[in-house]
Amino acid sequence: MYRTELVNQVARRTGLSQRRVAVVLRASQHCIQQALAGGETVTLTGLGTFYTRQQPAGTVRHIQSGKTVRIPAHRVAAFRVGAVLKRAVRGPRRRRRWL
Repeated sequence: MYRTELVNQVARRTGLSQRRVAVVLRASQHCIQQALAGGETVTLTGLGTFYTRQQPAGTVRHIQSGKTVRIPAHRVAAFRVGAVLKRAVRGPRRRRRWL
């Protein structure tokens, strides 16, 4: 699902205009980006947690030249799925029958 599809669905469900939903979505994305850039974590209860982690330095092989290239350590954004979203994706649990 792309952003425009998400905006359309939220606008349909809430009765708000697509422009207002798009502004709110952009603003929330900007706030999450600013928090992560500042080293904070952002928790959306039921959905999950956005956080940053340190990626260690390493070496990789360049595909075209075949030379090894050193990659410095850097921070990356990560997401930990919340329990409600995990259950929604997993679907109904089947009960096991023990013989």
